[in-house]
Amino acid sequence: MIADWIIASYLIGLFVLANLPFINQRLFLVIPVTEPGRQKSFWWRIVEWLVYFVVGMGAGLYLEYSIGGIEPKGWEFWAVSAAIFAVFSVIGFIWQYQLRKYLQV
Repeated sequence: MIADWIIASYLIGLFVLANLPFINQRLFLVIPVTEPGRQKSFWWRIVEWLVYFVVGMGAGLYLEYSIGGIEPKGWEFWAVSAAIFAVFSVIGFIWQYQLRKYLQV
């Protein structure tokens, strides 16, 4: 029962991390990379997204270690994890690059 809550909380955290680069104009929510009124570069968003992916996977490995040890993982695991993280970030991507210009936000 408690493990279900941990897994659900972890997945919600990954969803939030995947969308953070696309919902603000600052790097890691703190560092301004553009002047006011301009958008953050797409490449800054990709770098930020990759850092958040590493942080999210690190948190997952820590949870796995605390439960009972880390199992070996092949390249398939990391490819699927990156794909799922990319799917999680679709909502933020659509918001940033497609919806904002139509909603004039």
